[in-house]
Amino acid sequence: MFTSHKDSVNNRLHTLRGEQFRHSQNLLRSRSHITSANVTRLPSLPTDLFEYSDHIPPNDGSSSATSTSTPSLSYSGPEPPRSWTQASKDVSYKETSKWREQALSLIFEHSKTLAHDSSSQIPSLSVLCLSKFKDAVVPFIPSHLRRDLIRYASVESPLPNSKLYALFEPDGNADGEIIIIGPKATLRDDYFLHGHKDVDMVGSISSHSWDEETVVPKVLECFVLVSINMPISTLLTLPPTLTHLALIDLPNPIPLHRLCNVCPLLQVLDLSYNQWLTNCSKDVLNALDRIDWARWVHMRILGVRNCKIPEKVLHQVNRNRWDDVVIVQ
Repeated sequence: MFTSHKDSVNNRLHTLRGEQFRHSQNLLRSRSHITSANVTRLPSLPTDLFEYSDHIPPNDGSSSATSTSTPSLSYSGPEPPRSWTQASKDVSYKETSKWREQALSLIFEHSKTLAHDSSSQIPSLSVLCLSKFKDAVVPFIPSHLRRDLIRYASVESPLPNSKLYALFEPDGNADGEIIIIGPKATLRDDYFLHGHKDVDMVGSISSHSWDEETVVPKVLECFVLVSINMPISTLLTLPPTLTHLALIDLPNPIPLHRLCNVCPLLQVLDLSYNQWLTNCSKDVLNALDRIDWARWVHMRILGVRNCKIPEKVLHQVNRNRWDDVVIVQ
């Protein structure tokens, strides 16, 4: 009788200890209590292999689970080589999709068509299909789908020159838009001089019969350049049809006062993340003072995020205007 009562107490204590252990493991999100048959199905690659901070919440050290998070780093097989994790640590923040999405958000928000929805992490079916077969079907992709594909790739994985410029053919742009993201891609110095066929195509329309289907080429209205050097000679050849211009994170300063005459129809101008606008030199300050803001009568948005432009220059933007320009800082 005494032995059976003792066994009953031991069984209850064992059950309570088991429940307490499982509860503590659940709080720590540990899987050490799972059998080895289930552990073999766990991923053997490190969680931060592909993007060092895009999909992993930052570790601020405030949680009590950080000190006991080592069991989640155990692998079912041998440990991965150091090169797999070393590459992710060497990637700078400006090379991540999170930074590109933030840098391009202003120009995407205020352009006519918002192809890349920054609030959604799932691409559209058309963009997903084109991203897999773009090399084979480029000649048959409509211009608006090329624009969507370039916008999505500019955030997630910028295209190199060979693939990017192929999507700009035959009009020299994708539905009136050009987006070039460095350092994988570069801007050709004479692109705006010899890269367009608009004049020849427009002139050939009159020779076609009215019964024939003709396609009017799309003029360039939006030009985005990120992390790429822009020579003065290229700046002076920008088409006057531009209404949206983004020059983001350029390595070298440019004569901004020349843009007034080159692109008089600008509605949105984004100069964000330029270091030479953070620590302005005398030449840059001189160029800012020489900008004739009154020539941009159609301007609605001016982006100067992460820049330190003098207040007197910003006051000149809305001087003698009926409708103030929205300055995004």
